[in-house]
Amino acid sequence: MSEFVNFAASIGKRIITANCQIEKDSSKPGLVRRAVDFPSLMLSLGFSPAFTFYISKIEKYENVYKVYQTLKGNNADNSVICEELQKKESAGYSGYVGILLVTLEKIGKNISVSPDVNKLYSALIDLATKVDFKDERIILPYLNEIKKVMEALPYE
Repeated sequence: MSEFVNFAASIGKRIITANCQIEKDSSKPGLVRRAVDFPSLMLSLGFSPAFTFYISKIEKYENVYKVYQTLKGNNADNSVICEELQKKESAGYSGYVGILLVTLEKIGKNISVSPDVNKLYSALIDLATKVDFKDERIILPYLNEIKKVMEALPYE
């Protein structure tokens, strides 16, 4: 099995173990919408503009840190995942940025993820300037697999 699929599957499993109660309607949860939209946004604009757009939509920076820690297996409190899976318009940006951080770390990017909101913001802005075209090509297969795994989440 490809490492892209394995990586995406591990993220999907972490998310599903949160056992979130998701509203039953036809709309997709915020985190799923973000996972679906980001790869094509990155292809059309480039990673940095797409990433800074997602950063601009973050309402709770602490959720970026919490999702990152949850995906790394360092946080037993899964409530942050459920918050990111809400169906409101602003949901999912913090969570998907957390997913992007884990993914960038997977391809060898050095990332400083701090629970301090100001330090985290600075690290995210710095990161936006450090992902080049070569990195985009390396990260794209991971993001596409994450997109598929997120779309397959049983939430309806």
